[in-house]
Amino acid sequence: MKLLTRYIIREHVGPLVFALSALTSLLMLQYVARQLANLAGKGLPWSAIGKFFVLSLPFTVAMTMPMAVLMATLFAFGRLAAEHEITAFKANGVRVRTLMAPVLACALLVSLVMVWFNDQVLPASNHRLRILQQDITRTKPTVALREQVLNPVTDQFFMRVARVNAETNRIYDVVIYDLSRGPERKTIYADSGIIALDSNGQDMIIQLFDGFAQEFVRGDAKRLQRSYFLTQTVRQKGIARGFETSESDSYKGDREMTVCEMHRRYRADAVEVERIRQEYISASRRIAGPGQRRIRVPRERPRTEVLAAFYCDRLLGGVASLVLPKKAKAQPPVPPPVQPPVAADSARVPKDTGLAAASGTPVVGQPAVPPPAPPSGITVLPRGSYTPAPGLTFEQDSTLRAAGIDPNTQVAAQQAAPTATIDTMSVYKSAVSAAGNQLIAAREGLDSLAVEIHKKFALSFACLVFVLFGPPIALRFPRGGVGATIGVSIVVFGLYYVCLMGGEALADKGRLPAYVAMWIANVIFTLAGLLLLWRVESTTDASRGGGLRDWWADRQARTLLAKAPVVTAEPA
Repeated sequence: MKLLTRYIIREHVGPLVFALSALTSLLMLQYVARQLANLAGKGLPWSAIGKFFVLSLPFTVAMTMPMAVLMATLFAFGRLAAEHEITAFKANGVRVRTLMAPVLACALLVSLVMVWFNDQVLPASNHRLRILQQDITRTKPTVALREQVLNPVTDQFFMRVARVNAETNRIYDVVIYDLSRGPERKTIYADSGIIALDSNGQDMIIQLFDGFAQEFVRGDAKRLQRSYFLTQTVRQKGIARGFETSESDSYKGDREMTVCEMHRRYRADAVEVERIRQEYISASRRIAGPGQRRIRVPRERPRTEVLAAFYCDRLLGGVASLVLPKKAKAQPPVPPPVQPPVAADSARVPKDTGLAAASGTPVVGQPAVPPPAPPSGITVLPRGSYTPAPGLTFEQDSTLRAAGIDPNTQVAAQQAAPTATIDTMSVYKSAVSAAGNQLIAAREGLDSLAVEIHKKFALSFACLVFVLFGPPIALRFPRGGVGATIGVSIVVFGLYYVCLMGGEALADKGRLPAYVAMWIANVIFTLAGLLLLWRVESTTDASRGGGLRDWWADRQARTLLAKAPVVTAEPA
């Protein structure tokens, strides 16, 4: 069996390397074609261009590895079936699942390696690639003017020249459109000019000769001012800027974080989402009708992702505990010595005449606060000389009477004054709307993190799924050759990618849980592979798994046998 295992694995290594190289090269060429416009004409050093393509490689490998595994499996088993080696194995009692066992073991190993690759290498490369793209975007090359074309120097400064002398940097028949001043846009016409860079190498200086400039005065479209000149200088700052690399960037998107980093952010965001959800439920109940018993609310999100918690806490935590030295435990704090009780201060003794007399120490109490004095010029009437107005104290009533104001008239005016009312239903509806908008934004961010976590694992274990799905397809078409291998691989991976992207879109909108959306494609192809493998194992053919035509022919034969009359011999 060791010889057979080595032989089967060796049959897959060559096609896997070739398929991975070819697919990665094709996708890289497509990516280069899309990014060529952002790289060309920037004056970038070759090191920056090489770094750009190297950092783009991990994402391409993460996408092409499952498809390369599928193509290698289809090609290897298809060649074995075409050369009747599968027939020879079956004749010697070796079943197809026995031949698939070493390939499945290797696929499991590749899947685990891809889990580490997608978790550690891919996020780091995506983060550095984003920083590099920002540096490239900030790079501005020197202006290369084209003749008889409107050249956008900046987004608000345009030039049109009839002829350019590259040796002397002289331009002829110049028209400049300057929109940098908003409504006071300016147009300059000149017979010729000289264009050059300033000594700092960043600012562009245009020396114009024999022309005129016209502009709208203070943005008034009815007032056009025209001024003639013999020589005029126009300066544009920051036209040329060299390539400068950024040191670091602390911000990370969801595709730039590892699984553990996303899981920590997921836990923090899940608490916030639940808080906003409870506010939404509370506000919705307040505006619910008397007969309304059910309130439509978003489903509750789990506080933690089980897969990420197992990977970070159990798996990586267990490996770290085995590899890294144990952390020293801190000694428990020593309690301070117990001090004897101190006698209570006599000044803090509560107000009790008996205790004061027993101790012989006078009780210190708070000083009496005199009542507030009435305003100057107002004499407060003595208490008991009259009955105060309803709703007023004796002091308030006495103060109003002393000031010459009738207290009863004052109380009646206050009661008759309109009071400001608040529409509570409008407040509750506004609270529901605000909580709903916050919940949608927080929920989308939380679902996006969950999708990225499950996508890393689902795309990694697609290698194992395709190894289970590929051999039955290859044995069904043993003489298809390379064309059938490429065609089936493109169709299968296209369906898988559509399922993956469709599930991601549904999960981002909250229609499906993240684990269902990301793993349903793997489940479907796994079940299809097991069904096809069962068909291959149960057929009587040595190399083919039986198709619909064979099944239909067998079905018709069984039907004819069932309808045929039963002939019985009569006893003699």
